[in-house]
Amino acid sequence: MKLESHIKNIRQQLDVEKPDTDSIWIGISQSLNEKPKQQHSNRWKYALAIATSVVVLFAAGYFTRTAPTQQLIFVNLDPTLARQEAELVGQIKTYSKRLQKSTVDLNTLPTTPDELEDIDRLIEIYSADLKKHGSNPQIVQSLIDLYSKKVLVLRRMLNEIEKMKAYENNKINI
Repeated sequence: MKLESHIKNIRQQLDVEKPDTDSIWIGISQSLNEKPKQQHSNRWKYALAIATSVVVLFAAGYFTRTAPTQQLIFVNLDPTLARQEAELVGQIKTYSKRLQKSTVDLNTLPTTPDELEDIDRLIEIYSADLKKHGSNPQIVQSLIDLYSKKVLVLRRMLNEIEKMKAYENNKINI
């Protein structure tokens, strides 16, 4: 209450300045006469930036989703081997998708993605040798073994993730 009464007492001293209405109206009329060029160009810049980001996001999504898939090597060699290879590659794709959906940091697992990269590198080397030297039974068997090992490593990684989740659930329930 003291503040209100104090303001009422000194109100005459506070309201001493009078606004210059002429200069105010001159400023208003000048701003009304100006054309809003800047606003339109800014809108176009924003629209262009948004369109560019959308295109980039769609392109990134397309190229990551359609990453080159591993082609079957034994298709032209032997139908039985081709079926076996197709089954193993199918398992690899399934397990890889499950790993990608996992929220666990794969580098914290005892079996790391580095092991998968090593197997992939060996598969590339043996595939090149197979193309260069023809149908060599030892190379063919080595490739089948590498596919099988990759399936086992992926399966082991998934099992480790499931064990970690089960352990965390047991910790929470205790």
